[in-house]
Amino acid sequence: MNKGIIAIIVILLIGVVAAGLYFAMQAPANNTTNISNQTNTTPVITNTTNKTNTTNTTTITAARAKELASQYTGMGVTLGTPTLTTYKGVQVWMVPVSTSGQNLSVDSIYINAKTGVRVQ
Repeated sequence: MNKGIIAIIVILLIGVVAAGLYFAMQAPANNTTNISNQTNTTPVITNTTNKTNTTNTTTITAARAKELASQYTGMGVTLGTPTLTTYKGVQVWMVPVSTSGQNLSVDSIYINAKTGVRVQ
């Protein structure tokens, strides 16, 4: 066989091995979300019997939503005023989260307006 062809095959083989090693050494993507200071939550369910023909389907108040959202935060975090909205097709209280010393909203916690369970 021609020495030139053998040299090209060897170079290609080295390139394939190098590419394989490169991808094998890369850290896998971390698709998990770590939540610190998470406590067990119990959904708040209010008695809705004898409520008919009401247009307001909210059973959790803004104050209660903020209280529930505080279970998902750590030190140095400030919760803003909850806003009733729709998130992922569910009516929720959107509770803005900001770091202490800054009034800029950096994230939001969504609390189901009917059940009080966090919507992620």
